[in-house]
Amino acid sequence: MTTVPGHNIVIQQSVAAQGLAQNARSPKPSPEQAAAQQEAAEQVKNTTVQEFEEVERLKLKKEKDLLKKREQEEREKKRKLMEEEQDPDGTGKLLDTTA
Repeated sequence: MTTVPGHNIVIQQSVAAQGLAQNARSPKPSPEQAAAQQEAAEQVKNTTVQEFEEVERLKLKKEKDLLKKREQEEREKKRKLMEEEQDPDGTGKLLDTTA
């Protein structure tokens, strides 16, 4: 909240307005500091390696392949369990007999 000098009025400011007022009053960096910060940012930018789209595609392909492999393994496990659970003499099964 702020007050108007010379008057008995209190005004409530929003959070955004308070932030802007505080930023306006904050000290600005000296030109030397600004130049040093900019130079450091450029150096970081120039030394980082950008990833290629091909790398992203290869990563996605590898992830898809792993996912397919896991799904295939799960299907194989389920199939083996189903085969083990089937009792050839159980009810509901046709017996292969010759007379």
